[in-house]
Amino acid sequence: MADPVVGSPRTPASHRRRALGVCLLLAASVLVGGLDLPAQGYEAFRYGMFGFTGGLLGILYAFALASRRVIWRPAGWTGTLLLVYWAAATAMMFRVLLPPPGLVQVGLAVLAAAAAGIIASRHDRDSAVMALGVVTVTMAVVRFALVPAFWSRSDLPNWGPLRIGASADALRDFFVAYAPERPASQALHFFALALWVAALWLQWEPPQSGAERASDPGPAAA
Repeated sequence: MADPVVGSPRTPASHRRRALGVCLLLAASVLVGGLDLPAQGYEAFRYGMFGFTGGLLGILYAFALASRRVIWRPAGWTGTLLLVYWAAATAMMFRVLLPPPGLVQVGLAVLAAAAAGIIASRHDRDSAVMALGVVTVTMAVVRFALVPAFWSRSDLPNWGPLRIGASADALRDFFVAYAPERPASQALHFFALALWVAALWLQWEPPQSGAERASDPGPAAA
């Protein structure tokens, strides 16, 4: 019986090493992506995991990317473990990209779920990754550019007995409950996304086993 720690005899050592590197990068992405640096309050930093919406989107996108072979899945328990790591890291990616709770988050989450169907319908890996990139950039623009601009320019003063400012704050919270963060927080979030991309790049060309390398004719046989 095979040792579950060592892995299945059918899983080459090169595959296990590549899978370990991908898992470490994805774990680092989850760790860094949960860090926030609030601009208000007494907290120097805080850590938050992804929520229910981000978790569902992570599972959905992991399935869509695996169906297009964007995510490499070796045989055995190693492939299952990799899929769990990809789902968790992708869920944290959506935790970074989705704006705070409100109507804007609802609309973006629905559009992101619809975009997963588009990614799953792509005919090759390159077009699937390009569609994912479009979704990521669109959500980042809304999260880090549009929402702060809307929040800073939608304030109204109170005019005597007319509590217009309080009503404006309630209306803004209905659209997005924005909490300002320090600029360094965006650098941390970008680093988390970069770790996710590095994991994708590391497994883009899966390692070949000895039998696969022997059967490959190479450029000289062409």
